[in-house]
Amino acid sequence: MGSDNRFDALDGYALNLIKYKARQLVGRAGFTPSDRDDLEQEMLLDLIQRMPKYDPDRAGARTFIARVVAHKIADIILARKAGMRDFRICFCSLDDHLEDEEGGLIALEEYLVRTGKLARPVTERHDLFIDIHKVMARLPPKLRELCRRLKTETVAEIARDTGVSRAVIYESITKLRAIFEEAGLRDYL
Repeated sequence: MGSDNRFDALDGYALNLIKYKARQLVGRAGFTPSDRDDLEQEMLLDLIQRMPKYDPDRAGARTFIARVVAHKIADIILARKAGMRDFRICFCSLDDHLEDEEGGLIALEEYLVRTGKLARPVTERHDLFIDIHKVMARLPPKLRELCRRLKTETVAEIARDTGVSRAVIYESITKLRAIFEEAGLRDYL
C-alpha cells in the first residue's frame, strides 16, 4: 500500500478488527452469516475512503481505525433499522403460505390484503410499478439516478458517496415529488 505509514495499519490491525466486528454483527440487526463478507467490505471501503483524513497529531492510527469502524457499524445498524428497510418488519416472504381458518393454505400476500394489513392489492401495486417506471424514464439522468438510489440508500449515504450536500439532494427530492405529483401519483408519496 505504498510507503505512507498511515496505511501500514491496514495490514493487520484494521483487517482483524473489521473481521471481528463483522462476526459480532452476525445475529444482530437481522444480519446473517451470509452478510459477513458484505459487512467486511463496507467497513473496509469506508476506512480506506477516510484514511486520507487521518491526522497523527490528533490520534494514533489504531485509535483512528477503531473509531472509523465503530462509526461505520453505527451507520450500518441505523440504516438497517430505518423506515421501510427495518429488518424487524419483514420476517418472511410474501410468497410464503399460512394456514387459514379452515385449515387450508393461503398466500401470505393474500392474507395481508384480506386483513387490511397490506394496503394495496397486487393489481394496484403492479399498476403503480408501471406508472413509476414511466415517470422515471422521462426524468433527467441525474434525477433518475437519485430516484433509483433513494430506493435503497439514505440521503446521508448518497451525499457521502457523491460529494453533493444533503441540502442539494433535498432540493432534488422536492423536484422529484413535484414531478410525481404532476403525474398523478400524489397518494403514493
